[in-house]
Amino acid sequence: MHAFKPFGTGERACIGRQFALHEATMLLAMLVHRYRLHDHADYRLTVKETLTLKPDGFTLTLTPRTPADRVHGRLPGAVETSVTPTADTATLPARVRPGTSALFLHGSNYGTCREFAAQLADEAAGLGSSVEVAPLDAYAEGLPTDRPVVITSASYNGRPTDDALVFAAWLEEPHDLTGVTYAVLGVGDRNWAATYQHMPTRIDARLADLGATRLTDRAAADASGDLTGAVREFTARLRTALLETYGDPDATDAEPVERSAGYEVRTLTGDHLDALAARHGLVPVTVTEARDLTAPGHPRRKRFVRVALPDGTGYRTADHLTVLPVNAPALVERAATVLGVDLDAVLDIRPARPRRDGLAVDRPVTVRQLLTHHVELQERPTADQLAALAAANPCPPERVALAALTDDPRTFVELVEDYPALRGALDWPMLLDLLTPLRPRHYSISSSPAVDPGHADLMVSLLEAPARSGKGVHRGTGSGHLNTVAPGDTVYARVQPCREAFRIDDSTPVVMIAAGTGLAPFRGTIADRTAALAGGARLAPALCYFGCDAPDADYLHADELRAAESAGAVSLRPAFSAAPEGQVSFVQHRVAAEADEVWALLDAGARVFVCGDGSRMAPGVREAFRTLYRDRTPGADATAAEQWLNTLMADGRYVEDVYAAG
Repeated sequence: MHAFKPFGTGERACIGRQFALHEATMLLAMLVHRYRLHDHADYRLTVKETLTLKPDGFTLTLTPRTPADRVHGRLPGAVETSVTPTADTATLPARVRPGTSALFLHGSNYGTCREFAAQLADEAAGLGSSVEVAPLDAYAEGLPTDRPVVITSASYNGRPTDDALVFAAWLEEPHDLTGVTYAVLGVGDRNWAATYQHMPTRIDARLADLGATRLTDRAAADASGDLTGAVREFTARLRTALLETYGDPDATDAEPVERSAGYEVRTLTGDHLDALAARHGLVPVTVTEARDLTAPGHPRRKRFVRVALPDGTGYRTADHLTVLPVNAPALVERAATVLGVDLDAVLDIRPARPRRDGLAVDRPVTVRQLLTHHVELQERPTADQLAALAAANPCPPERVALAALTDDPRTFVELVEDYPALRGALDWPMLLDLLTPLRPRHYSISSSPAVDPGHADLMVSLLEAPARSGKGVHRGTGSGHLNTVAPGDTVYARVQPCREAFRIDDSTPVVMIAAGTGLAPFRGTIADRTAALAGGARLAPALCYFGCDAPDADYLHADELRAAESAGAVSLRPAFSAAPEGQVSFVQHRVAAEADEVWALLDAGARVFVCGDGSRMAPGVREAFRTLYRDRTPGADATAAEQWLNTLMADGRYVEDVYAAG
């Protein structure tokens, strides 16, 4: 009885009215979102009073909004991903003037900023501009004034990247840069707070001081935040600025397209991965050896993988091997089930415009190939992607719940599992816009070309832990793939040079500090030193601190390293986290316990190299060195110790090659 009554009436009206107000607010928001409201009768206000004041006889008509016209409120922390036409932007030209060009410079060691610069160049090319992409050092003699200059730069320990060293030195000199128009996109990681965005900020400020004009304000993209969203926001601002400054007032979107032959024919050869490999400069390499480095049953599994390099491909000690991973078959099956797609269906994917941040597919592929080799399936959606999922969800309760998410730990696949109304709402064009193209992963090479120049070794730690979402176990995409390869398998890879600052020579004492598979580049260095000793060379002292769990579980390459120590190539200093209470447990503790010896080497000009986990180990080691300085320098406080360590870093005597551990 009375089941028809709304929340706001009946015995529970005092509580129900609050629900009714929320319900009315939601309904009003949905109406404004989906419809335009029109005063069809040119209404003139007449007040009616019955308990409350209200307009008398006021009616509206509704017309549906188009999808592009719908109203979306920005989620907290969300970043605009496109420029919506407004009273200001709707009148912008469609393209830049004929003959317009733009220069895109990058400061990049491992390719991220180089890729972002290429993406920005694609955006400018889509507006009709001719573009050039180059490292900053290519323009260390001066910047052009006949075209805008867009700089994408990172920092490494607060210093320029290897391809920007000469440019950074030139920029500190007095110049007249009047007439130069520029914009800066900075890329960094806020976990390294002392040097976060240091070089992009310096480049931006110095260019302005020398008389250059900003095309748009500097953007700061954070790898530990919404990196993609920040880049998209900068791309949108740059696009608007280019059209405002260099736009062709006679350009329209409705210009005729010349028709040619009735068919376009392409002859396809090779494999569906060829275009993807070409984009990242990867070549097929063959696995020749694969085995566990850890004891059977050890929970933190680490794997040894050796690959044969193609003829003509060489490397130097401490270089990286960039590897294209493969999504696990079980994950691919799960994603297909969640999305409701047929793994054997064939897709012909053609980008609407050339873009270097999209899928690299040059032929029809099956859904299985697409999900296995071309897209990330374990990434957490960004704020923009969450907003797009919410807008696409046809179920109002699910849509509201999705829109309320801000920092959700679930992956894309897990979200679609938990919001099943999305299954039929996501078509392939939308899915391909939401799924990130699969990215190569970087691994330090653990071998030395002095021993075997035709093969490269890797140490791979399997990332396997309870999923942050609480849904089962998360297994890393890259590490999971390399932990399943077997001799004879083919992987796509390339040699990526390490930073020159991380090259270790034998002329000065060296202190190497690592944890787990961070030992990889130091194994190669120790092999170099062993070979040099065998050739009669005299070497400066070398200490190698490295963290393990237990000597009988994960003392990586134990026999080989002990033989090198016996030969006099290195002094090994393992630290076992499973050691009995009261003994040394982590590398920073052993460094502190042997501080007198380390300090003496520093006095002798030693260089310190740190490799491995950047979220826990590297900060602990930095603090151990700051403490070492304070304890041996009368009157030194925390600020002085920090300045001392920063000076070591600036002089290239304390160098890190670290990563944010999963």
